[in-house]
Amino acid sequence: MIQTRFWMPEYVRRECARKLRPIEKSGTFTAILGSLLDEDWTTPNIRELRITRDHQLLGRSLEEVGFKAFRCGEAGLIRNIHGAAAVAGLDGDELGYLLGKVEKLKSSE
Repeated sequence: MIQTRFWMPEYVRRECARKLRPIEKSGTFTAILGSLLDEDWTTPNIRELRITRDHQLLGRSLEEVGFKAFRCGEAGLIRNIHGAAAVAGLDGDELGYLLGKVEKLKSSE
């Protein structure tokens, strides 16, 4: 039972990546999803994401020292994830995984 618990998140992450990778999306959103899923989908890729107290979405790539704000913010990111999930056919566990990753971005501040 314990082994299954640790295996499940990795399986869900891989399934999210497999389903989301081929759908059409902007370069910025591709980089954000890649970062959330620990995938290297863009060059440069996003090394770190954060959501500020005022709900701005910030990110930085490997070569950047500071964070840059994305226009979409937290609400836009969640809306885009829901839209991509519908197109990609993500199930509830997969969508929950992605939304959980977004929630963790708030606690990293």
